Amino acid sequence: MRIFTVIFIFAAAVLTLAACDGGSGGDGGGGFIPTGSILAVAERPGQNQLIKVGGTAGSVPPGSTVEVTNLDTGQTQITTGLPDGSFDPEFTGSTDDIFNVRVTDNGSLVQDEVVGVTLLRNAVERNLAQLGSVPADIIIRGATAYVINGFSNNIQVFGLNQNQPQLIGTIVVPMGSNPIAMDFLNDTIAYVANNSGQSVSVVNVETRQCETLIVGEDDIDETAPCQNVIELNGSPFEEPAGVRAANGKIYVSNNNLDESFSPMGNGFITVIDPGTNQITDTIEATGANTTSMLVLNEILYVLNNGNVLFDFDTSLFTCDFDFPPSIDEIDLQTDNVVDTIDIALSEQNNLVCLPNNLTADGDGFAYTGLGLVGALLKVDLLTGEVINGPANPIIITDLSGLNNTADVVIKDNLLFTSLFNTDQIAVLDTDTDQVNPFPYITPFPAGIRADDPNAVLFDGVQSLAARSGGGFTGADIYFITGISEQLGSLDSTLETQ
Repeated sequence: MRIFTVIFIFAAAVLTLAACDGGSGGDGGGGFIPTGSILAVAERPGQNQLIKVGGTAGSVPPGSTVEVTNLDTGQTQITTGLPDGSFDPEFTGSTDDIFNVRVTDNGSLVQDEVVGVTLLRNAVERNLAQLGSVPADIIIRGATAYVINGFSNNIQVFGLNQNQPQLIGTIVVPMGSNPIAMDFLNDTIAYVANNSGQSVSVVNVETRQCETLIVGEDDIDETAPCQNVIELNGSPFEEPAGVRAANGKIYVSNNNLDESFSPMGNGFITVIDPGTNQITDTIEATGANTTSMLVLNEILYVLNNGNVLFDFDTSLFTCDFDFPPSIDEIDLQTDNVVDTIDIALSEQNNLVCLPNNLTADGDGFAYTGLGLVGALLKVDLLTGEVINGPANPIIITDLSGLNNTADVVIKDNLLFTSLFNTDQIAVLDTDTDQVNPFPYITPFPAGIRADDPNAVLFDGVQSLAARSGGGFTGADIYFITGISEQLGSLDSTLETQ
């Protein structure tokens, strides 16, 4: 789930205007397509650019001598292969320059290559498709992308195997629903959380119809075009924010906020039996603003975002220490909260709060972005240790300036995080937690402010999704922009595969 409501308020509060970016990723210059693990990389074309000429892990023998020469200027640098077989000396030059890389090991020449400059921005494609109003999330399943549009009350379906994604259908939910998250029960049926509609839609992704609307009797309003309505007692949902299918059940997290988007108390999780679409349990969370969920080792980990405060007189944000974030651990067999990972806020870093999308790697380490600054938190879910909390976050951009690591996606050992305010996608090596590891020497430019940091207009690079598996070429990461409402992509392989 992506806390787009908060992001949208955040963008308005800092008095930033919105506009679409008419450009595309590849805008000339460079154009070299690498064929191996040794690359020369720059962010954008031009003179006096930072260029790193290096190799990824395993590209050269550890301890070997690497001699890199700019054949256009004659400048030479000599370095040594690192223990993992990588290297990355820096040059300042033109992105039209050509570099010779000679590697010797124990006096023997083992590699002699000539490479041109690869541009990170050429790996990004912008404005691939127009999205609906207030896009909230993107989910990829196989070769299909689903974009949830909050104010348009629909889900756009894109096929990804074409040269450019093609819109192949739209799933409509009731007017005023404000859909915000979805998850798949199987290849046919998905459940959609309707944040404003206080309901859950059951949709058929093959027929692209809303089959059933699950809603409380106190919240029934529009029900069309859903074919069936299951009316439950009272108000079983309060700003439903996330959906997760697990252990034959559907779990729906609920923000439980008032009209000013402040917590009315702790959040909660509604449990639905997909066989009957009846509620079987309601689990009270231990914290406020309950949103993102993931499953690991028969445990459902549920993120309680906490809250932020905004001073309308000073236009300043601060963390709300009355509502700190936390992660609840729910046993999927009993649906009981069996433990809680508390995330302590920091007086010194009083903007490091409001974690959003909880994403874990294969070893149980979870990362989450933050709503006010360009940083990440890291938690060991298996031990409950907060490795990088608000007191010592993983810093992507300066903590003194407002930014938003709006989403996080992990592909293999690389973490990609969107920077909403600066229109970028940054990369982290999850093996080392190094930001901008070679060849990702700087964040990918994915919007207006990445081209011009002083621009008033911006696209708002927001939610991310990754294609998994093989059998395709081209883009493997897709993103949506919350302000300009566009679909974009990047090829994280830099066309080396």
